[in-house]
Amino acid sequence: MKHDDLLAIARDRREDAENADKGNREEAKHDLRFAVGKGQWDDDIRAARELEGKPCLTINGMPKFIRQVTGQIRKMNPAIKVVPADGMANEDIAEVYEGLVRQIEYQSDASSVYEQAAESAAACGIGHFRLRAKYCDGYTFNQELVVERIHNPFAVLWDASAKQPTRSDAGYCFILEDMPTDDFKEAYPDARAEAVTSEHKDGGSLGWYSKEAVTIAEYFWVEQEKVKIGQLRDGSIVKDPVAPMDVIKTRTVDVPRVKWAKITGSEVLEGPTDIPGPFIPVFAVTGEEWHLGEEMYRSSVIRFAKDAQQLYNYARSMHAEVVGLQPKAPYLVTPKQIAGLEEFWQAANASNSPYLPYNPDEKAGAPQRMQPPVSPSGIVAELQISSDDMKNTTGIYDASLGARSNETSGVAIQERQQEAQMSTSIYADNMVKAIHQCGRVMVAQIPFIYDTERIIHVLGEDDNEKAVTINKVVSEAFGYSMENNLTMGKYEARIGVGPSYDTLREAASDGMIAFISAYPQAALVTADLVAKAQSWPDADKFAARLRKALPPGVIDAEDLPEDEQQQLMQGQQQAQQMQQMQQQVQQMQLQLAMADAQAKVKKTEADTAKSVAQTAETQMDTADKQFELADKTGQLNAIIEQQVMRALTGIMAQQSAPQPYGQTGPL
Repeated sequence: MKHDDLLAIARDRREDAENADKGNREEAKHDLRFAVGKGQWDDDIRAARELEGKPCLTINGMPKFIRQVTGQIRKMNPAIKVVPADGMANEDIAEVYEGLVRQIEYQSDASSVYEQAAESAAACGIGHFRLRAKYCDGYTFNQELVVERIHNPFAVLWDASAKQPTRSDAGYCFILEDMPTDDFKEAYPDARAEAVTSEHKDGGSLGWYSKEAVTIAEYFWVEQEKVKIGQLRDGSIVKDPVAPMDVIKTRTVDVPRVKWAKITGSEVLEGPTDIPGPFIPVFAVTGEEWHLGEEMYRSSVIRFAKDAQQLYNYARSMHAEVVGLQPKAPYLVTPKQIAGLEEFWQAANASNSPYLPYNPDEKAGAPQRMQPPVSPSGIVAELQISSDDMKNTTGIYDASLGARSNETSGVAIQERQQEAQMSTSIYADNMVKAIHQCGRVMVAQIPFIYDTERIIHVLGEDDNEKAVTINKVVSEAFGYSMENNLTMGKYEARIGVGPSYDTLREAASDGMIAFISAYPQAALVTADLVAKAQSWPDADKFAARLRKALPPGVIDAEDLPEDEQQQLMQGQQQAQQMQQMQQQVQQMQLQLAMADAQAKVKKTEADTAKSVAQTAETQMDTADKQFELADKTGQLNAIIEQQVMRALTGIMAQQSAPQPYGQTGPL
């Protein structure tokens, strides 16, 4: 696009944006002035009262309502999460993405940026912040992302057709800055001087120039680019397919491309350049918005409380006036009483004179002081009514503000607090949506900004920081691969809302201590976890020392640092080796015991056989002697029969008796 065409479109778009949102911007400016205590009195009423010497008090109650809204947002602690969105993405890289997002927010002090935008939305109905890429330092080409605040909520102009609270659907956007003429000439010496020193025929009528300053605009716009995509046989999608044989089907899609340029009304100062991602990196935080046809109305939390605030100021000033006049009640005197003493009585009602001389007047008696004015009951009632009106219109009551209220039970107080949160939840929801949109833009830009091999720092949920090498080329046997490749795969941003990590840690610590108090034996295996959950200094070191005293089977290796994981693995290997050695020793002992038992059995068998043999030998000797005797006495046959019967009885007894291990028959 030619510069002249770009500028012509930009001038028309700025005019359209200003005209479409003119009413809301005027109301927002008045709200903001009112919130800081300006414009809470009509100029005519203030001038008349000051002329009469009457007080014009400004008891500004608006900031407390604004702080209540932003305090609710601060307690929500919105956090950006990153998840894989296609088959080429994985959980490990998503974790690196998420840690990098947290690091970007930490380095940018993003929490303060978000809070400032939320305060602006509560005070005047709209606030803004942005995401920008900048060089890490002056001696590198590496860039990093930063979240930046936009202090002036009225410096941003949006596409009039945008309807989303974050303006994520906007086709263009301006960030305006009025630069003094001298500073402009110094910053841009090559810019055309006539465009600065005189009203340009194109730019002057649109409010781009004045004698004192030049309006510079960062101009963002979205162009739709026609891209042909194709689906291959393996299911993958490619841009501009060139191999028809592998393409199943094709179609043409509109791909949004974000452009940026810095311009004046008549000249392009920088750019145009491309910005990665499909979204404009500027984010709106809005208050309540209503759409009536094509018109949109926007309000702040204090918009409808301003009349009640003005009435409160007026009633409070009248009450102060009456109270101030009470000690200054005038005296009733006769001319005779103060004749020649006028200097004493000129300021008698305003001075603390120890005495007042007067001339006796027999007819009037002594001078009398008039009854001091009393504040009308209507003024006191009006003070209460106007105070209640401010609470009713904002939806924020005493219970939410921490003030004493008429609710007596805890349930009633909680219900009133919840009611207030419901009334102002739109501000918190819109803030969360803006942070979510910022996360989406971060995730879309990271592959383009962090596209080289370098060491970055990522931040964990526990605020522990570690260094990670991204996009590292690793040589392998069959080629090369890339470690922690942030340029491959698609990832999406999610938003999580809940207590902060410190709050969760405190709650976990209290729960652990209560559990251990009920079950003291649990302390033997959870001591390191209890120590880690504490918030004292060096709690991690304390937990590491306790962890070394725990049995190896109790510790989860994935929860330990890398050095402790290695130590744990070495200890587990040593324990396994010791266990194997013990098993071998036990097996050898068992084998020795079995061999000893077998030896004892064999010895018993041998002793039994020897005993049987000796018994047999004894029996033979006895039998021989009996034979000899019987032969001599003639009783040989009877003895033989007797011996045979004994032998048969013995054999039968041996066969019926239990046999030793390994024997299958009589010995």
